Amino acid sequence: MTIRPHFIALTIASLAFLATAHAEAMTLQSFGHCLKSKGATLYGASWCSHCRAQRETLGDAMDSVRYVECAVDGSREQTAACRNAKVNGYPTWTFADGSHDSGEKSLEELAAKTGCTLPREQP
Repeated sequence: MTIRPHFIALTIASLAFLATAHAEAMTLQSFGHCLKSKGATLYGASWCSHCRAQRETLGDAMDSVRYVECAVDGSREQTAACRNAKVNGYPTWTFADGSHDSGEKSLEELAAKTGCTLPREQP
């Protein structure tokens, strides 16, 4: 049985792709852990398209980010936790220094605010 060179090349390329995808996911997860450890909290609402876009920007980091849902049962009524945090729009980030920042944030903006290291490769 002869192993063909193109089969070997394809196998190596596939393994490299899988390793890269796994490393990227781990890096985004680490970024999410850092955001949480630095006291960043994301407030959003299930019906909010900008919140959905923010979660997509965060990708796998979202699994670790401290997230507070502000919509009561999917309605426009706001939860007490969000009223107490003085959240007036979505998405809103709060930080350990007590500051609030409304609107979608890039990974770069979040890194600058928290001191977290950016993922090596962004989605």
